[in-house]
Amino acid sequence: MDEAVPDKIKELIAPQNRLELQRWVESEYEAARKLLRERQYKEALKKFKCVFANDAGYRLFLDNREIINLVKNYAPAGAVIKRWRNDKERLVLEQKADLALIRQWDTLNSCLKEKDRTIDVLLKLQAEGADEQLLNSILNCTWERLALTRRYDVLKDYLDSLGFHLLLHALDYDSDVLFPHHRKMTNSARKDDMQRHVSYLLQEGTLSYEVALGLGEKHIASEFAKKILSVETSDRCYASLIKGAIRARNYPEAKAMFMDAQKHFSLRRLRYCSKAIKAMPKSEFAKLSK
Repeated sequence: MDEAVPDKIKELIAPQNRLELQRWVESEYEAARKLLRERQYKEALKKFKCVFANDAGYRLFLDNREIINLVKNYAPAGAVIKRWRNDKERLVLEQKADLALIRQWDTLNSCLKEKDRTIDVLLKLQAEGADEQLLNSILNCTWERLALTRRYDVLKDYLDSLGFHLLLHALDYDSDVLFPHHRKMTNSARKDDMQRHVSYLLQEGTLSYEVALGLGEKHIASEFAKKILSVETSDRCYASLIKGAIRARNYPEAKAMFMDAQKHFSLRRLRYCSKAIKAMPKSEFAKLSK
């Protein structure tokens, strides 16, 4: 029977052996992190090198703080970190990377103080017409940086993803409100979950709204704003939307948002909005005052 199975689809490693290898890798990973906490940097680096050489799924890695701590206190680690980055970047350029690897690569760029390197590679891949899923995975790590520097054009094909995530958080929030027991969560856990959705909408959500305006997608931006305000109608929420509209240089939208806020709150209660609207150019602000 086995002879009828082509070699290319046979398992190279038996399931039990693969499971044992993964358990060993996870054990070594925890041991390496313990050595790092104990400031045994040389020994920790040796174990990390072994772990990452055997973690085929790119599931295990270090966070920014741990990488910086290792490089700062053990000079040879710098060259190893850069080699890890270069190895991952090669796979990205060959379009053989998934989201987990891309996040690790971006983390290493950040720790090496080369954040722009991720965006440079993204632009190169976009120009070459790289796979859309690969590009979206890189944008997942970089879109906020691009938005904050007003590089909206680079995010044109990522707007759908921003909308999906924004609507998903709004829907999850509504679900927690309407069906508080659907996930069998404690009251405390549910409140934390709801606050997580609110935080996303007030930060990433309002930034997504700004991107839509920056791309000239006024209808989409309007829908984004409605969803955000349906979750939290507050002075700070309106202020964030006003700031986004001003940054996108859509002053009529900023003024319209300020006027809408006035329908819900008195000027005395619009402390954040009043401050935000003043960031408009003086000529535009003067028109509002008339």
